[in-house]
Amino acid sequence: MQAIRLFGVQLAAVAAVVALARALAWPLTTWQLATASGVVAALLAYRVHDGRWWSLIHFCFPWAVLAATQLALPAWAWALAFAVTLLVYGAVWRTRVPLYLSNGQALARLSEHVPPGASLVDLGAGTGTVLAWFARHRPDVRGVGVEAAWLPWLVGRIRLAGLPVAWQRGDLYAHPLAGYDVVYAYLSPAAMPALWRKIEAELGEGALFVSNCFDVPDQPPRARIAVGDWKGSELLLWQR
Repeated sequence: MQAIRLFGVQLAAVAAVVALARALAWPLTTWQLATASGVVAALLAYRVHDGRWWSLIHFCFPWAVLAATQLALPAWAWALAFAVTLLVYGAVWRTRVPLYLSNGQALARLSEHVPPGASLVDLGAGTGTVLAWFARHRPDVRGVGVEAAWLPWLVGRIRLAGLPVAWQRGDLYAHPLAGYDVVYAYLSPAAMPALWRKIEAELGEGALFVSNCFDVPDQPPRARIAVGDWKGSELLLWQR
């Protein structure tokens, strides 16, 4: 649905700009059309998307498409770009989870709520940032990371070599949660409903679920912890 909204907003913006230009007899160059469509799409994005950052994406999208058509790149270059994207992001069209990296400020706040000797699993662990931080600052925590995309997983494998952590490649939804004291995730709004169903079904009594930035619909968190970074990030905490 997000992809449908993305292209729907762009098509509506282009149609509106073309209709207005014809009605007023305004001649538009291709780049002017891209600029005007981007502005209209950015305004429409406020109505159909969550997050102001979508407006920036919509503003830049027509320019990006037009610039790509001007490059006249060979077909293999696009195939290579697709392959690299697949390696970095995995099946993002299915999971709708991009690559987000937790910063040190967020992990310091997270650490304040992780009990001594706890077992922690990082779902969608990226390049192993969380596990590397805890291995350095909280060696008492038993860390497990689960990542599906090949390239981040490989980076994490190299990065975490020799550290007392478990690093696994796999689907975060298939990883059992029973027995963990803390579950940490930095995913996307689209992933949260399914993850919450998994939390309810598998996570043990008294365990802690922490989401970086993203809410669970209709499930108010027990606490919101301000990270204090430039993004205004929050850690959202639920206690089972």
